[in-house]
Amino acid sequence: MRVSMLAYASFGIAAIMVLVAYALNPDIGFLLTVVPMLAILAAVPLLLNVMNRRQAEKVDMKAIKKYRVMDLTRLSSGSEVRIRGVVEKVSFKWLNRPYFLVNDQTGTVGVIMFAAPREDINPGDSIEVVGSLRSFGLSKGNKIWGIKMKRLSN
Repeated sequence: MRVSMLAYASFGIAAIMVLVAYALNPDIGFLLTVVPMLAILAAVPLLLNVMNRRQAEKVDMKAIKKYRVMDLTRLSSGSEVRIRGVVEKVSFKWLNRPYFLVNDQTGTVGVIMFAAPREDINPGDSIEVVGSLRSFGLSKGNKIWGIKMKRLSN
């Protein structure tokens, strides 16, 4: 189960602030109030990650029509798509919402994953991804909002 670096950083900063505040004014009532809040701050990203993975596991990849990247331009935003291709670039793994640039020999499309895939996907890996087509970013070009990704055996 992966949690983003931002979740770790926010928990760490909050924990340090609690320790400093308690060191300056040792009050048990303060700890009784703040420690449950820290527990919630740690638990929420974990629970969201579990819920996202459970939802992704329910997706039947074979039930969604497979497209080539060059055919995505004729589809409307919100269309469910499935593509196969080779990962050219991976960004934002640390954010737990990685961005993949996928090439299927007919074109290249960006895939923004809703949650990090179970497998560690790297450039050069052959993958299959399911998601919905969305207009995203300043370019307003179509991207795939990925729900499930799996590495294909070569």
